[in-house]
Amino acid sequence: MTTFAGIAKEIERRRADILDLSRRIHADPELAFEEVRTSRLLQSVLAAEGFAVSQATESLPTGFRAVYRLSTDRPRVTFTAEMDALPGLGHACGHNIIAAAGTYAAVVLKSVIGPEAGGTIEVVGTPAEERGSGKVRMIQDGVFENSDVVLQVHPHSLDTVVGQALSRRTLVVEYFGKKAHAAAAPREGINALDALVLFYHSAALPRTKLPAGCLFHGIIEEGGQAPNIIPDYSRGRFSLRADTMPKLESLFEQVTTLAQAAAAATGCRCQVTEPGPGVTTFRRNSVLEDLFAGLFEDRGRPDPRKTRESYGSTDLANVSQVVPTIEPLVKASDFPIHTEEFARDAVGAGGERALLDGVFFLACGGFRILTEPRLLDRIRRAFLEDADAAPGAAE
Repeated sequence: MTTFAGIAKEIERRRADILDLSRRIHADPELAFEEVRTSRLLQSVLAAEGFAVSQATESLPTGFRAVYRLSTDRPRVTFTAEMDALPGLGHACGHNIIAAAGTYAAVVLKSVIGPEAGGTIEVVGTPAEERGSGKVRMIQDGVFENSDVVLQVHPHSLDTVVGQALSRRTLVVEYFGKKAHAAAAPREGINALDALVLFYHSAALPRTKLPAGCLFHGIIEEGGQAPNIIPDYSRGRFSLRADTMPKLESLFEQVTTLAQAAAAATGCRCQVTEPGPGVTTFRRNSVLEDLFAGLFEDRGRPDPRKTRESYGSTDLANVSQVVPTIEPLVKASDFPIHTEEFARDAVGAGGERALLDGVFFLACGGFRILTEPRLLDRIRRAFLEDADAAPGAAE
């Protein structure tokens, strides 16, 4: 029996457990930084399989590391497990699939590879991909500094191994004015909501004329307490995205200038802050893409080198800048991510197939990296040589 056939057989043997883990996560969604039960569940599965489990970093209580050492410490293959859900939509980004796939890819690989092989198999549970960029904190805390390759699959509405992600900065824009009775003394007030609305329109209306590859979008989070009181405070949260870092910096300068202009026009004071770290574009790796394209084709998913006209942002892109990383997209639904339909399909037939195929792709890729030193050398060379930071999949 070939190794890949052995991996497929082990996945089939564990099929019920793999699907059950995904369903349990899906049924109990937790928001960014609050993934307590999901984290505990994943850790219990890995600990039962002989992995040494610990907290990955003190700065993220729900983040964890699970390590299974073979005969040597290196190379180290790291599977990431995203855990957080979306407000109001649950697991409409399929993190139940990502977490279950990364967890069981490590378990299956450990079961098949044998103790005589060299290297270390690792799972890192990563909080707050949707809001907070938890992996950026993990990079800063050295969580990935011993990883040789980082692997993750992402369910989507298409199949592709091509890494694409927009860089992103999140801004909180606040305006401070003066309260007054809206009817009895309107001229005594300074309307903070007017300032925020003016800023939103000045930034949003011309967004169709933004340079190609740039996006601006956001929401008003606070705009007053009662209609007969001129609001003295307003707040909005906005995302700026671009397909290159220089474009993102230019967009940031443009938007912050508009924010201050709205303050000047209304007499308010403006404060612009960034609530968390930004994310980068994705650093592609041609050798990893070739490796996973072959696995996709073997599993009956043809033409896995599609590029997309639109895509989102992910903190895994920041990881790709410091260690060779890939995040293939595996079709789970005909509907786009971040929709109610995709959340439904994440535990439907398409989601189940994506999960089982995802475990196969990750386990097979990890096996080859751990057992073929020349392949790892080529991946490392490609990391240094592939200069294009092109767009993963999505927040």
